[in-house]
Amino acid sequence: MRIQGNTTAGKLLDSSKASLLNNLKSGDVLQGTVKHLYPNHKAVIQMQGNQLIAQLEASLSVGGKYFFQVTSNEGKMPELKVMTGEQQNGKQLIGNLLQQLGIKETRLSSQLVSMLVREQIPMQRRDLLQAIQYIQDNKISTQQAQPILMQLMKLRIPVTAASFQAVQAYQNGDLGESLAVLQRSLPPGQQPMLQANLEHVLKGFVSEESAVRAILTADIQQEKPVLFPLLQSFGLVSKALNKQGWTSALQQWSQPVSQNQAAAAPFTASFEGMKEQIKSILANQQQLIMEANAAQGSSVPAQDRPNLAAQFPKYFSNHLQGDQGAARQVIEALSEPKNFQVLERLMNILEFSNEKAVKIVLTTDAKQAKPILFPLLQDLGFISKILDKQVWANTLQQWNPPGAQNQGTVTPPFTTSFEGVREQLQSILENQKQLMTEARVLHGAMIQGTSSSEHPKANLTAQFPQYFTNPVQVTQGNEGAIRPLLESLAEAKSYQAIERLMNIWTASNENIINNPKEQFLHQIQWVLRDAGLNAESSLKTDDASSMQMKHLLLEMLQNNSRGAGRENAQQALHFLNGMQLNNINDSSYFVQANIQIPSQKLGLSKDINLHFEGKKTADGNIDPEYCRIIFDLQLQSMKETIIDLHVQKKALSITIYNDQSTTPGLIDKFRPNLQKALEQINYQIASIVCKPYTEADRQQQPGRKADEMAGQGKVDFRV
Repeated sequence: MRIQGNTTAGKLLDSSKASLLNNLKSGDVLQGTVKHLYPNHKAVIQMQGNQLIAQLEASLSVGGKYFFQVTSNEGKMPELKVMTGEQQNGKQLIGNLLQQLGIKETRLSSQLVSMLVREQIPMQRRDLLQAIQYIQDNKISTQQAQPILMQLMKLRIPVTAASFQAVQAYQNGDLGESLAVLQRSLPPGQQPMLQANLEHVLKGFVSEESAVRAILTADIQQEKPVLFPLLQSFGLVSKALNKQGWTSALQQWSQPVSQNQAAAAPFTASFEGMKEQIKSILANQQQLIMEANAAQGSSVPAQDRPNLAAQFPKYFSNHLQGDQGAARQVIEALSEPKNFQVLERLMNILEFSNEKAVKIVLTTDAKQAKPILFPLLQDLGFISKILDKQVWANTLQQWNPPGAQNQGTVTPPFTTSFEGVREQLQSILENQKQLMTEARVLHGAMIQGTSSSEHPKANLTAQFPQYFTNPVQVTQGNEGAIRPLLESLAEAKSYQAIERLMNIWTASNENIINNPKEQFLHQIQWVLRDAGLNAESSLKTDDASSMQMKHLLLEMLQNNSRGAGRENAQQALHFLNGMQLNNINDSSYFVQANIQIPSQKLGLSKDINLHFEGKKTADGNIDPEYCRIIFDLQLQSMKETIIDLHVQKKALSITIYNDQSTTPGLIDKFRPNLQKALEQINYQIASIVCKPYTEADRQQQPGRKADEMAGQGKVDFRV
């Protein structure tokens, strides 16, 4: 149940006067009742449960009910005009309003207006006409459509088939359950990247190796892998591996080995070394991008590409004539901003996962039609460039990193150690801007065939010394490795792909798995970052977002999948669309956000619903000293629980709504620990109050009395 759909939690949200005034739009129509009249043409008018002070320029009567329309909300004080005269009969009042709006009075139109008045939702003429038309065209009952239409109009979203289905799915389901139903309906071996991401968000991987192997395996199974070529371009996967070879390597990685048995792997360095190099690449991203862009299409002396030389000494060192083809692949990979995003996600996995998790991610990546990590790590020199996708997959299959019950020494299918891959990917993500800039400049110079000696490449050299430390100018002979590298580093989608890999990698770390707080934070990050709520700018699945849940669902639906899996994917997509529509309500001075956090991984029976609202600072950022957070929870022992948290000047006022008799004792027990933790980040507890769950229905925002404010000349709006 959404916070908006939970009557109890919803009352807490609806009681905010600040929210009402900040969300008024020109043309809004809402009903108010005059409660009191005061000298100097002031009145107290009750709207949406709030008593507001009005400066009157029209004649109103105490006790009268009127419809008001917002004529202006510019400046500091909204202006409203009276739409209808004083009417005691509700039917006459609604009929008069419809006439004023130019809408024919019918049973349907009257029912809609009556519902909006009852729910205290501001209405617009356009929205009413759309809602009437939708009900008539789709032949659905007003009662069935009511909660969905009310929410759409409250959110000021046009009533269309897509928006109706999205809000309907969001109101009637849970994100975690929608994804779980989808996971159960997917046949084994189909939609590997989707299955890997579902496993991550619903259950979590048992280790870092299992997580990384799953993602890389799914990637290589795609028609156009993303991670596989990216890791190759970075030198983290042997460039001798093709797609089949990488698939085999990932498969071998998952096979058990005896305690003293070690499996050879197709990486060009140790697992730890690869992680270190990726971390270094991310740390020097901006410099590497600049140098990579400068090196494209021209020859660049080593002194002008110190970052490339530092990261890829094999190709750019001061004393060696590097492999020109490999150097060009590095430059091309580092010129693509997308590659740094791919590396960042990979680094998130490498940082907190063991080799077994990385093997899973790489194996999943290798199984994708379009792997991301495999070509990128190959371009960067982490994977042998002689491997194609299949060979790489086979090599990963042969790689057998140690598991929980396996203490054998195992080499992962990278050109460096498991930790090295994680470190280097993290470094690439940390230095994304620099690497992207350098890579784009070098890549452009390489394409144009002009000299790139004057272009900076310090970050490229630091991340890929094997390519960029060579003083010999980059020529056509070493483009094979540098160009793909620069292309990868120049694309933002590369960094996005690696970032999502690293997100899963990080979440699979043993320290994260056993820490409920970190698990909760990672689930929030997944919803905000990887669910695809911000994906509307690019509805078509592309490399940049191929690991986002929403894009994976779109890809499955575009592939004409059939059966229950397709229906469940469509339902999950509707749900994500509904959550996206409900997610953000942003204005110049105020922001509201609503998200739902899948609960299975956290051991809860129902998803967590979270509402946030806060002021903005002058520069448009959220003010950390003034905000409000509401948690709507269903806990195993405490049952229904709402936590209403107000922050004002770094002082927290906490109200807990719960009906269990043991709750006050728990609050007293844990209050000292909470106080101590808050003091460490310069926050204080102002109060902690426990109230019966049903009292949330009757809560109003704290504030001064309306007659006191009127007496002091305070005015909320002008009529």
